[in-house]
Amino acid sequence: MSTDVPLMIVTGPSGSGKTTTCWEIREILRNKEVPHALIDLDNIRWCHVPGALDRYNRALVLENLAALWRNFWNAGATHLVLSGVVETKAELVGIEGAVRDAQTQVFRLHVTDQELERRIRQRERGLGLDRNLARARELARTMADNGIGDRVVDADRDLTEIAQEIVDLSGWVR
Repeated sequence: MSTDVPLMIVTGPSGSGKTTTCWEIREILRNKEVPHALIDLDNIRWCHVPGALDRYNRALVLENLAALWRNFWNAGATHLVLSGVVETKAELVGIEGAVRDAQTQVFRLHVTDQELERRIRQRERGLGLDRNLARARELARTMADNGIGDRVVDADRDLTEIAQEIVDLSGWVR
């Protein structure tokens, strides 16, 4: 891999619509025949080991990302869309290390606190509700405080409109 890799990261707190937005971005890129891969960072980090020091599996997700991207690249993908939580600039540096030659753009989805709570309550059931609601609130604050996102995108509107705005801002489709 010796060429620049257009890398789009769609981030935001739990419940902001990252995964669903990326699925819609995938459809827009597919329709424009952009060779791309979509990776949901949450899905490649999930591993629970009691007592582990890396609570959010930050090292594991980077190892998995590097391996997956290499395979997608070898299959012909030239662009990469990532969906997932990015809290700090250091995490961005790690992602860029896993995706060598990345030309990174970060889009942070934003919804009001009330809408975030509504979405979490609608989606979560059972034992994880209170923990996930507290974590979503924490992430929204942390991401804003850390200045995460080259662009902050209002995600309290039509899904296709949100995804199309991100694709337009990325410059991937002319």
